[in-house]
Amino acid sequence: MEFHLTNIPLFSGIEESEFDKLLSSVVFQRRNYPSESMVVSQGEECNRLLVLTEGAVKGEMISPTGKSLKIEDMESPTVLAPAFVFGKNNRFPVTIISTSAVKFVVIPRAELLKLFQLNKTVLQNFLAMISSRAQFLSEKLRFHSFKSLKAKLAFFLVNEAGDQDSFRLKHSQNELAELFGVARPSVGRAFLLMQEEGIIDIRYKQVKILNREKLTDACGE
Repeated sequence: MEFHLTNIPLFSGIEESEFDKLLSSVVFQRRNYPSESMVVSQGEECNRLLVLTEGAVKGEMISPTGKSLKIEDMESPTVLAPAFVFGKNNRFPVTIISTSAVKFVVIPRAELLKLFQLNKTVLQNFLAMISSRAQFLSEKLRFHSFKSLKAKLAFFLVNEAGDQDSFRLKHSQNELAELFGVARPSVGRAFLLMQEEGIIDIRYKQVKILNREKLTDACGE
């Protein structure tokens, strides 16, 4: 096939021979967009699953005053807004704009339901994707309750470390920036500040806690 859909988490664990047979049982579309194209607009009905197979897009939220706020960058292969396909208020929460030439596979809601009925693995993968996204958003909401980036980062490190004084970060600084709702350079500066204060030592993704008491205190700053 032209599109390597088996690389997408939605179809993880499905043999290629079974996969081709599965896709031949449903109706889907292939859509291409040049860079800087509007793929969907905020508030548009989310009645299909958008599978990004090539390229990158960004999600922007438009305020009532017309101000645009970038929410997230997304790269292929990924699925866009899976949690909204079956929601009661099934509207795209953001405007999606391509940041490069992109390719999509578009699966209508009725055909997606057919896929679930035909293959339990697809349904399990879909539920896992939604659950992971909900957990991520829950964590993001919790971090927004902290006043400063330093407090957010300290709380994150305390939870990641557990009883250990040395551990390896599972997230990149870009992922942490998305989680905390800040720009990536701000995360780097926060790490540097905590290192200069003798709270932690960080080399690449390896973190060593030098002063746990100070790290715990920083959660309240």
